[in-house]
Amino acid sequence: MAQATMSNVSDVTTVDLARLIARDAAEVEILLKAAASPGYFFLDFRNDPATKDIARQVQSIYQVADDYFEQPSEAKLKDLRNDIPASSDRGYKFCPTDESFEISYNEMRAGTLKLPEPLAKQAQLINEFHSSCHSSAHVLLARLAESLEIPFEKYHQESMESETGLKLIAEPSLERAVDVQENKHKDSGTLTMLFCDSWGMHFNLPGQGETWVFTPPPPPGCALIHGAKSLQRLSHDQLHAPLHRVTQPRDGAAKRYFLSYFLRPGELQDQPAAAA
Repeated sequence: MAQATMSNVSDVTTVDLARLIARDAAEVEILLKAAASPGYFFLDFRNDPATKDIARQVQSIYQVADDYFEQPSEAKLKDLRNDIPASSDRGYKFCPTDESFEISYNEMRAGTLKLPEPLAKQAQLINEFHSSCHSSAHVLLARLAESLEIPFEKYHQESMESETGLKLIAEPSLERAVDVQENKHKDSGTLTMLFCDSWGMHFNLPGQGETWVFTPPPPPGCALIHGAKSLQRLSHDQLHAPLHRVTQPRDGAAKRYFLSYFLRPGELQDQPAAAA
């Protein structure tokens, strides 16, 4: 693919979590408009006392991810999950372009989560961060539900089994941007929350054909949020799940980590929950 220029970098709306918690009508309207089109926005955690330290947590978890993925392959292969369906992303996964380790919210909540070293050494940090992502995603879902009068929470109850989880991803950039494999897709969950400090997210703008734009890495203390297919379906297309891909705007091989939280619907829905 061609090198990115300033003309194909997107402006991104910022939504303030603290104002959503306070049910600020103007902020809820900003959320609703961004979730409808283009389907992505930054969520700012910094003004909510419960999440004001999230930037520090993110930096610490990047280091945890580096410690984990830098292990020899034989160590990570022990973390493959043979006790779950192949469609689940839980545990260690790998392919030619990336590696990941996904942590189940249900298992964390139930106390049955088993983390490998070196993740286990930072279990409290990871669990606190995971819980903050989860509670914040439910704030977003609740405000969207109230605005549209759609019972999204019916499909995301705490008592339901789901594939909701936090995924640590290692996806290094390549020496040549033209060598990046095509991977465009829509996530199959409800909401995706992404923390990253490297360029890589590339979105297709709705209603504009093959117009693609990069989103900048979210500012410290913020995450990039985008809708997924269940949200679009449950909202009867009032909210948008953007087509996107992970690529790179310019040449250059480097380490690159992403922290992705996926809110996915529960299994009591009319369709089974699926991994993003």
